[in-house]
Amino acid sequence: MLDLIRQAFAADAFPVLAATAGLAGLVRGFSGFGSAMILVPVASALTTPQTAVVLLLFTDTLLALPLVAAAARRCRWREVLPLAVGALCTVPIGVRLLLVLDPALLRWIISLLILLLVALLASGWRWSRPPSLLHTGLVGGASGLTGGMAGIAGPPVILFWMAGQGQPASIRANIIVFFALTGLFNLGAYFLSGLLTPERVAAGLALAPLYALALLLGARAFGLASPRFFRTLALALCAFAAIAGMPLLEGLLQQ
Repeated sequence: MLDLIRQAFAADAFPVLAATAGLAGLVRGFSGFGSAMILVPVASALTTPQTAVVLLLFTDTLLALPLVAAAARRCRWREVLPLAVGALCTVPIGVRLLLVLDPALLRWIISLLILLLVALLASGWRWSRPPSLLHTGLVGGASGLTGGMAGIAGPPVILFWMAGQGQPASIRANIIVFFALTGLFNLGAYFLSGLLTPERVAAGLALAPLYALALLLGARAFGLASPRFFRTLALALCAFAAIAGMPLLEGLLQQ
């Protein structure tokens, strides 16, 4: 494994991956989300979508676990659990699509869907009344599907919570706990599907120290966020994910 980690450090794409992982860690620590929307599109273009989701697993999902204990005391479990149940049902479907569908097609579908949702929320749309249990479960299912097939589980649930009246601290706690649960779902699905190859695991371990440091710095900066800035960051990250994930930009990242 040490030899594989050294090979990962020596890869041509590693400097860009490391810089991207550092930015992803800062944003994740600060907002509670966003790492997948930054790391996965770039890593997919530099490697493969299958490798990108494993890199995310060994940086974000495992290293963000220390944030979960505090978030679990502040999150609204009656909102998190229905979403998690919906995601649990669809993660295996998403992983199967990751293995069989054309990667470019998957990236187009997800990018266009995210842009549509961002435009809807940026227009000022809000839930006119609390969503039903069925609607909540369906949002969780959408998150599990996009998370399983592209590692980007965030936009459906982030936009879902941003359309409500929750406070930034509560939304952040909900997101951290939800991502921890879906990360465990993905870990099991990736293991069963054979995605956790030694080379991918080694690359994830090589990125982990930088990501951990950035995660800590971002978490310490959370207290500086205003509600308006928090909301603006959420929409900007979702839009960034959609644009960066478009196959049209893949050549720019590989140059």
